[in-house]
Amino acid sequence: MNFFEEEPRPRPLFPVPEKELHGYPGRPWTGAPAEYIVPAILPWSLPLGRSERTIVALRSIDVWPEALTLRVSVYSRDNLIDESKSGLVDHRRVPDRNALLIGVLFADGGRAGSDTISMPSPTKPDTPVLRADSGGGSSFHFRHDVFIWPLPPDGPMQVVVQWLEREIEETRTELDGTLIRKSAADAKEIWPGLPKRVHHGLPIRRVTRRTPDASDGWSAFGAPEAGGESAPQA
Repeated sequence: MNFFEEEPRPRPLFPVPEKELHGYPGRPWTGAPAEYIVPAILPWSLPLGRSERTIVALRSIDVWPEALTLRVSVYSRDNLIDESKSGLVDHRRVPDRNALLIGVLFADGGRAGSDTISMPSPTKPDTPVLRADSGGGSSFHFRHDVFIWPLPPDGPMQVVVQWLEREIEETRTELDGTLIRKSAADAKEIWPGLPKRVHHGLPIRRVTRRTPDASDGWSAFGAPEAGGESAPQA
């Protein structure tokens, strides 16, 4: 008998990458719909905060139908890279208050910032969302895309930057929220009419551990108590 089986075993039931693009799934607060939309682009280039050796600047804004992305660059005369961090803005964990912080303040009082932990939510949030990607660049120029949902209401939108360890105090830059909101009409869908993805539930396998039993030799670990329901069998 061969040690290795001649016939391949069935593949495990794990999610696999999509091979076909399906229709836009919605939930615009989870991230930029770059696979489905060509955004309107506002070529606004201006400094957001600076010190003697570091500048934080806005390069442009991508405007989606229901959100926007600030394209932010950081320029420095000394090394920006910290190998222990995934980027200059990292709020997937407890944020570092001395690191680069970015926030927005809407005309209606809505606000969001990188001083809080931000993870995608399956349900629609009650407050604005700000989420920075992990970024990329070199030791002296680093880029971050900062996603913001929803679109700002009419009126001024303030972008707030602070970076205490680089001697950048809280700095506020006012942008035209009305123009940002109007620009969303120029965002174009790439693949209109794509069918929505059909979700099929995966079978649930009951995980058991066999232990010696006086009656029949084996029993399932964690078996349901009398009257309880067992998990569906695969």
